[in-house]
Amino acid sequence: MNIIVNLISALILALLLSACQHLPITPQSSVDFSQYYLWIKTLNEQELTAEISRQQHNQSVGNSYADMQLIMLYSLPKSPIHNPYTAKAQLNEYQLEPYNTATFNPKDLAFVVMLKDQLNQQLLILNEMNNYRSAYQQAKVVIDQQDAKINQYQQIIDQLNKKITQLKKIEQTITERGQ
Repeated sequence: MNIIVNLISALILALLLSACQHLPITPQSSVDFSQYYLWIKTLNEQELTAEISRQQHNQSVGNSYADMQLIMLYSLPKSPIHNPYTAKAQLNEYQLEPYNTATFNPKDLAFVVMLKDQLNQQLLILNEMNNYRSAYQQAKVVIDQQDAKINQYQQIIDQLNKKITQLKKIEQTITERGQ
């Protein structure tokens, strides 16, 4: 009888365990932003999309951490919503100056300040790239114009060379007649 009870208990336990679904563990009431960022870096695109939806929902119901978590999702390079401009604009909405520990604990504040610095650097680099891209496009237009002029001048040179050749033939003919 004892064996049957143990067997039934083991069977029930196995059924309960097999019904469990693996769910990613995310911080709930207390958020460590650096750990959250490390966690979202491990997610694939589908999981990131689900996390974005979850954080957007959390933001709409007034979760105080959702804004910062969405900023991190905008900051994450492989995120479907990656946009450093949006991340920086939203981060600027937080009152970080003077660095106030009323909004964040010191560890999270350090992470947020570091994120702000990184976004500033990334935006500077993006602006430089845009400036270089713009300068490249302008240079390309000038080069294309110069190439067109060179081709035009080359055609004029070819025409002049043909005229010179014709004049030499005429000169040679005149010289041959005069002898």
